[in-house]
Amino acid sequence: MNRNLFIALGAAALLGGCTTTTPAIPPTLAYDRPDCPTVVDTAGAIGLTPEKDKAIWTVDAHLAGNGACLRRGAVAAPYLVFALPDAAHAKMVEIGSVLELERVLSPKVVLLDAAGAETRSFRRDQYMFRPGLLSIQFVPQENERYGLVTVDPEPVGESHDTIVSNTSTTTVYTGFGASNWRSGQERMMSRGFSYEGPVRALVYRPDKDD
Repeated sequence: MNRNLFIALGAAALLGGCTTTTPAIPPTLAYDRPDCPTVVDTAGAIGLTPEKDKAIWTVDAHLAGNGACLRRGAVAAPYLVFALPDAAHAKMVEIGSVLELERVLSPKVVLLDAAGAETRSFRRDQYMFRPGLLSIQFVPQENERYGLVTVDPEPVGESHDTIVSNTSTTTVYTGFGASNWRSGQERMMSRGFSYEGPVRALVYRPDKDD
């Protein structure tokens, strides 16, 4: 065998044997910083106005413990701010936490006006588990300019348990009819509510005129 070809095949085999997996990050269960201000800084807000004409525009961010923090009442927590799109660009906005293997940010979304004053917030039972997210959906009002994302501390330390199914059904036909054979397994997945984690915002484009 050609020596160069042998070396190339060997390298390919070594690379093929290496797989990259996303590490499971445990939830952050405690957070306390004495230096957190009580006023939201909207100067660095992440824009949600779509840059392309897409049915759903997605923006990903991360709420980190070493980033900006905010004290609301007796609770200190990390936060970030989205700049909401106007009605011409959004029929609806969805903001929520991305579900990871072992954790999910415990989200608290508050809508603000141009001066940073609160206009709306959402009860815990209004957030819903949707594919890949724990999120809230809303239609921005004319006076609502920002979406503050911070942490609801009460669920932190609790977990959300789901059953993950990895099964398939095979239909076997015989001379006496058909029977279904189910294979695979189901397992329980538990995610802890956290002070940190990835955040996702989705902007739904207004319906186009026919």
